[in-house]
Amino acid sequence: MTVEDKIIKILKDNKIEYEVFEHEPVYTNPTMAEALNISESETVKSLVVMTKEKEMVVLVMPGDKRVEWKKAAAGVGTKKVSFAKPEQVLEKVGCEVGCVPPFGQLTELPVFMDPELAKKDYVYFNPGVHDKSYKIKAWDLKKVCSPKMM
Repeated sequence: MTVEDKIIKILKDNKIEYEVFEHEPVYTNPTMAEALNISESETVKSLVVMTKEKEMVVLVMPGDKRVEWKKAAAGVGTKKVSFAKPEQVLEKVGCEVGCVPPFGQLTELPVFMDPELAKKDYVYFNPGVHDKSYKIKAWDLKKVCSPKMM
């Protein structure tokens, strides 16, 4: 079962409405926003980071935000976080960096969400592939991810 298949199952099991958009492959939030003709703040940035204790977590935030490393570390409950290596992300999550979905339950990784994201009406995320985006209500994303807010 692909990452995308697992996401569809999660959405259907939770009765969450979603729309699928196919587009040219995108690797950044600005190009995703451009491809979808939406604001970059409506895109979801899902970053896999490694804590000082060598544990991987997913930071989920609006696509137009930059990581504030000290704030992120404090929100996760550690002294330092840094990007996980691309090969670690591929092995743990099952997809490349740049299309990591915001669903930690796919991998049992803890999810930490920026509260700004939950205030949006709708958000768009990549489902583990670079050439598709899914649109769901931001509230549904928060509900299904069961994140810790940071």
